[in-house]
Amino acid sequence: MEPVLDYFTLLAAAARTVLTAPWPQNWRRFKFLFLFGVIWPVLKAISLPCLLLDHVLYPGFRKVQVREPLFIVGNWRTGSTLLYRTLARDEESVACFRMIDAFLPAITMKRAAAWLARVDGWLGGYGRRLVLAMDERFLAEWSKIHDTGFLKPEEDEFALIVDFCSAAMFELFPMVKRFRRLFFVDQEMPRVQQEFVMRRYHALAQRQLYHLGPHKRFVSKNPLFTFKIRSLAREFPDASFVCLVRNPVSTVLSTASLFHFVWHETGALPPGQRDMGTVLEFCHQGYQHAALALSELPAARWTVMRFDALVADPGGSVERLWDRFGWPLPASLGAVLADAGARQRGWKTRHAYDAADWGITPGEIYRDFEYVYREHGFEPPAEHQG
Repeated sequence: MEPVLDYFTLLAAAARTVLTAPWPQNWRRFKFLFLFGVIWPVLKAISLPCLLLDHVLYPGFRKVQVREPLFIVGNWRTGSTLLYRTLARDEESVACFRMIDAFLPAITMKRAAAWLARVDGWLGGYGRRLVLAMDERFLAEWSKIHDTGFLKPEEDEFALIVDFCSAAMFELFPMVKRFRRLFFVDQEMPRVQQEFVMRRYHALAQRQLYHLGPHKRFVSKNPLFTFKIRSLAREFPDASFVCLVRNPVSTVLSTASLFHFVWHETGALPPGQRDMGTVLEFCHQGYQHAALALSELPAARWTVMRFDALVADPGGSVERLWDRFGWPLPASLGAVLADAGARQRGWKTRHAYDAADWGITPGEIYRDFEYVYREHGFEPPAEHQG
């Protein structure tokens, strides 16, 4: 019942913006009204029978065990994408989600897409080039702030959008307080709803593993899962967690840039308007809830990784991570890690931001997040050193 109410709440919020907001905010919101009012019902109508068909064509998926999964959590802009995509390059021993998998929840849909991809390869790869052209057409601006693409490894949180269980609802509609429980799951969502969301997610992970290979290690990267650590730990009792941390000045400013880009591009905020209060709440909750929820788990099930150490040596960071959890390093992953450092050194960010853009100084961020500096030993801003 809750997802149904959420759906109509979202439609009403989008329609209200379309009717009352000035250009271009109303047009940007209209696109989401079309997406959820027209495209989403079609996707749901296709996925429901396909999910049922899975039980007939691929009944073995229900017996797939998601053994010792790894969840990459932590605040936004802390290097989780680098870690995730480094691991995802090992397709022999690691299973993860690509963006397109969020729209293909059923094994039947995944297998059909894989068959079409093979046929497309035989015919010259025109379909793949079309998908890449769609990346350039629709996602080029987004990729300037977060490298993304339909065929690239991405957050599997988005797969929950089909069932309206995703915290992305609150990212896209931050003014709708009803969606807070989808975001702050451990803190604000009733236990019965937590279990519903986790069952949905567990089934999605089982299907993805069945499709890619049940022998692989399932790896998930989601900053939003930082607020689901307790729920995930209950649903996956042998799961391990790695929490990425970064100097709060960089984290807060980069997160502000990311979220305001999203809010302005989607029409959640009118052009030029800022909401640093929400950004700061997200960042505080991310640091604090991760520290508290992880401390409740056995020490062998979690670790913290610093952004600077990961960027300096991604291959060595992964090797130390596997050693930390007592996992043997597969040869296929070792081959991937051999050139991870060189690949990272060749990468250049297109994301630029400045404290002045957000009406906050590094010194104010330091004073607000001093507990993070103490806990992780980050260097304070120059004016607070000495």
